[in-house]
Amino acid sequence: MVDSIYVGIDVAQEWLDVWLHPKHQYKRFSNTTQGISKLLEHLTEQDNPVAKVVLEATGGLEYQAARRLQKAGVPTAVVNPYFTSAFRVMRGKRTKTDATDAEMLAMFAEKMDPEIRPVPTAQEKEMRELTARRVQLIEMVTAEKNRLKRIDSESVLLSVRVMITLLAEEKERIEKRLQKMVQEHETYANQYRLLTSIPAIGPAVAITLITELPELGQLNKKEIASLAGLAPHNRDSGKTTGKAAIRTGGGRRCVKAALYMGALVATRHNPVLKTFYKRLVENGKPKKVAIVAVMRKLLIIANQMTKEQREWSENYQHP
Repeated sequence: MVDSIYVGIDVAQEWLDVWLHPKHQYKRFSNTTQGISKLLEHLTEQDNPVAKVVLEATGGLEYQAARRLQKAGVPTAVVNPYFTSAFRVMRGKRTKTDATDAEMLAMFAEKMDPEIRPVPTAQEKEMRELTARRVQLIEMVTAEKNRLKRIDSESVLLSVRVMITLLAEEKERIEKRLQKMVQEHETYANQYRLLTSIPAIGPAVAITLITELPELGQLNKKEIASLAGLAPHNRDSGKTTGKAAIRTGGGRRCVKAALYMGALVATRHNPVLKTFYKRLVENGKPKKVAIVAVMRKLLIIANQMTKEQREWSENYQHP
């Protein structure tokens, strides 16, 4: 007898392939507004409650379905394909079709019970995309500036300089758009005010934390550091033990990049973190290790300030 069902949805540009476990039922819906409505009807018509729905993050193709399902109250998790791929290998299944992919996701939902995180609103999604676009533009400007060093032709030099100017102007336009969106949102505006009160966190870092780390202020210091990929983990194996076995890794690339820039500024202009960094270096820590430690401490401070809804104070006992 089935108490509850687990749903796996394999997402493609045109289709949503749906598997109900343990009912072994498969059905296909179009990845459109109408198709998602039919999918919701299909799930609500079941005799058993839906315990969890799992979709893979597929570069945005899953967004509308996941958003609609969560808004309808269906417990829905969007998971990293890295983990579902590992789960497939663990099960030893080599056959790969749309139906078997959906079945695998339904099994993943039951066996792994992934955490459900809110799917971003349309505004949050736009802000994340704008933040990512800003990073892309910075990388393109850097690439163009590097080309200047290897070019002799005046006409090509002119072309590169024109491109740098255009990219810089587009970056500025996106930054103004992000600032406007933050100020128009009461919660974001307040969070932005708190974050930018920290010496070392400027507008770009603050907006990145707001858009790319919505969990800020909702987790404890170990959880938020782990989520950002800044928590140390032991990897003892063979002769690799002790300090050499401690590593940080994973996390959200944009967040780590923003915190790195913030940490560099903090070592010069934040009195608390400057002293912290100096003490680490004087105690023999390599500068790269010390910078990572500053990144982690900066994040933990930002997390605690957001949680307590207070601005920066040098005299406050920081975590």
